[in-house]
Amino acid sequence: MVSDLRNLPGPPFTREGDAWGAPDAEAWQVLIGYPRRFQSAGITPLGNGGGFSGARLWRVEVPAGSFCLRAVSAAMWEVSRLRGLHRLLKHVFNAGVTAVSVPVAAESGATVVELGGHLWQLEPWLPGVSDFDRHPTDDRLTAAMVCLARWHRAAERFEATDSERPWFAKAAAAPSPAVIERRQRIREWSAARCDDVERRLANLDWPDFRALGQRLLQLFRVHAEPVARDLEIARDIAVPLQPCLRDIWHDHVLFTGNEVTGLIDANACRTESVAADIARLLGSLVADDRLRWRFAIDVYHSVRPLSLSELGLIEILDHSGVLLNGLTWLEWICLDHRPFEDSDRPRIENRLAGHVRRLERLGDASTTRAVCKS
Repeated sequence: MVSDLRNLPGPPFTREGDAWGAPDAEAWQVLIGYPRRFQSAGITPLGNGGGFSGARLWRVEVPAGSFCLRAVSAAMWEVSRLRGLHRLLKHVFNAGVTAVSVPVAAESGATVVELGGHLWQLEPWLPGVSDFDRHPTDDRLTAAMVCLARWHRAAERFEATDSERPWFAKAAAAPSPAVIERRQRIREWSAARCDDVERRLANLDWPDFRALGQRLLQLFRVHAEPVARDLEIARDIAVPLQPCLRDIWHDHVLFTGNEVTGLIDANACRTESVAADIARLLGSLVADDRLRWRFAIDVYHSVRPLSLSELGLIEILDHSGVLLNGLTWLEWICLDHRPFEDSDRPRIENRLAGHVRRLERLGDASTTRAVCKS
């Protein structure tokens, strides 16, 4: 059952929260529902923690160690999914993958706390930094792939309850959900929609984003049809499905030296093919260096063997991700008018520029048909 703290006494301070609506006062109120060893008179608000998932974070320092208090909108999340995710993370941790952060239970025994229209969780703060781009060694690439393969092997043995099965089910052989979803996404980005977004970009008071967005749309128009054809073929490829991370990329892999000490932000976790995680991670770590793709896939394969179907799917999912990932930013900013702080702009521009660079190389013969041959 979800812990509900609405009737607890008020906090000792009343600092106003931000526009998102989760004030520090509520964070304190959540904490007093946990065992005393997790309570702290001082917590540090971190805003979105540098991410764009919509979560808000606080760092909590207590004698038991450093913890992260996370809040997400209850309107965006089903409690059964979040509770199932926590059970999955505990299962993976108990299987020996200690780079995951398992939420701790409140006094009620629940790992999900409901307060103020938000769902809250408290989890250990994992050590390390996401700095592979600054130290992109083979030892670190090996560590990342071994850790991901072990995560997958552990998650494959997770048994979901009836209420959790819509998100964390398993299948011996079925089409990848990502393939089906991405085919639909390409259809949604019709010529009319591209034209509409392009007009909105022309009026956007953000020159660098405007230029990147226009280039992205230009490249999308070139590559959408061949990528859609590949996805049509992939629709008939049956692969094992299991719980996968789905948003495992550079910034979600923490290193301490050459060791992976954190796989963070598992909130996108859902039933999928392991090929989707491999494509997502390697695209963000080594971009279009196909020799390193081969090296990394061989490392993964040595821990969790890949079928020929899974190997073939990796490249298709990488290419479709390259095509579509940048469009999310155009949706958020041009269509949804999602607000971002001025301080977020350089990071957004950097992310979008990376999508454009990979999309520019998508049709290069050196980046195709070279990964998954053994």
